[in-house]
Amino acid sequence: MRISMQILADRVRQNYSDCRAGELSDEMNLKRPLFYQNGASLRKNKVYITHESELSREVLESHGDNLLLVVEDAGHGETEPPPGVVFFAEDCDPEVLFNTVQRAFDTYDAWDERMQSMALSESTMKALLDASYRIFHNPIMVTTKEGFVVDHSSLMDSVAELQSVLQNSRIPEETSDGAFWPVQRYQDVESGRNGLFTEIYDKNRNAYRVILLEISRRLKTSDEHLLLHLSKYIEQMVERFTVVQPEVSYTLDRLLSNVLTDDKIEKSSLRARFQSFHWEESHSYFCMNIHMSTVDRQNLTVIRFLCNRIEGLIKESCAFFMDERIVVYVNLSLGETTLDEALEAVSAFLKASYLKAGISYAFTGLSPMKQYYLQSRIALEEGMKRYPLRWVNRFEDIALDYLMGKCTELLDPEVVCSRAVLTLREYDREHKTDYYETLHTYISCQMNAVQAAKTLFIHRSTFLYRMAHIKELIQINLDDPNQLLYLLLTYRLLEPEEEKSASSDSDSHSS
Repeated sequence: MRISMQILADRVRQNYSDCRAGELSDEMNLKRPLFYQNGASLRKNKVYITHESELSREVLESHGDNLLLVVEDAGHGETEPPPGVVFFAEDCDPEVLFNTVQRAFDTYDAWDERMQSMALSESTMKALLDASYRIFHNPIMVTTKEGFVVDHSSLMDSVAELQSVLQNSRIPEETSDGAFWPVQRYQDVESGRNGLFTEIYDKNRNAYRVILLEISRRLKTSDEHLLLHLSKYIEQMVERFTVVQPEVSYTLDRLLSNVLTDDKIEKSSLRARFQSFHWEESHSYFCMNIHMSTVDRQNLTVIRFLCNRIEGLIKESCAFFMDERIVVYVNLSLGETTLDEALEAVSAFLKASYLKAGISYAFTGLSPMKQYYLQSRIALEEGMKRYPLRWVNRFEDIALDYLMGKCTELLDPEVVCSRAVLTLREYDREHKTDYYETLHTYISCQMNAVQAAKTLFIHRSTFLYRMAHIKELIQINLDDPNQLLYLLLTYRLLEPEEEKSASSDSDSHSS
């Protein structure tokens, strides 16, 4: 990798703080060092190390695009070095200096090779950004032009001040000063920190920004050139995540969208259309519904990026925007994967992007696609309502909550519930007994009297006495599976009310 005079001088000063430099170029054109001997012809864009006695005045003042690292002669005065020249004290060992310069080139070569490898491999963008910290000593983030954070250095997760930057990373449009240079400086509105940014593009010509923030050390002019160099590899990675929009009249996402919106579509033609994409009736699938923020839903670039990224993470998936959400269908058979493996591949990205998802069951065939779309949508809506801290909600995890909600959609819980259970609850309130909870525990312990007594912390004979009294108060047949299910559903429906009552009693006692 070629580096600039300024970058090399910064590295060398770490070992030779007393060296003196003339004006140095910021062009990334320097190649590895050579020792210079008097009379030798100069190559182009090289670093030359020599004693002052080896240099003629002409070479010292006119050496082209080369950088001269010169060990001064004894008794030399404090003269100002010419442009492209750095003077070192007379006791400086040229061979040690040569090794120092080589190590600087080794550092940037190793970084460049690692960036190339990561950009073309399955590495994450976060790993690529983290691997660049030892070069910039400042965090980096990649966003869409509208401010959606695609990824960022891990350091930003641990700095509280930067959380507001992650939430609002849009760069003011008036940043540009009109001069053409691909890297521009700006000041972050939220944190007041200075930053650099440059734009890159995916295969569909959507714009993204690579942003370097001034956190750990002050920004330097050389950072602009290094950021520009890094942005080439980030652009390669973004392109790898991007699915090119095909120039065809009918695409899989459009077909899936039609299946969900057109009730009159013929099943016979449906099968033939899916076969053109190698999606078969015998294949297994699942559906995912993803919630987006209001701001992101209005941004076509963000939507395209999210859909492309998800398709890149889950093999044989198709993601598209519909009804204010991203819908994803995954062909598990073609992708030779399982539902759990597919979710593992995408979960970290969903969390990092502040996206919440509802997941359907896996299913076989093309006909049930709409039903399982609705199932994933229910999983998302019920999950966000009941479990707001979860990023992923499977339908199986909220199915019972959904059924309970349907039971009381038209009627209040007390109208739907078993009269026998309500009678016990009322009797407990009047007589200060615990029959309501006793019956609940007995059913929950699968009618095991010993286990129920242990759970209630009472003697077995006390428990049996309670059960005998319960059977006198209400007519129930616990051998009837239908009646048993009805009792369990009743207790489940009354849970929120009981929890609210218990909380109210606790507050009154504490006051």
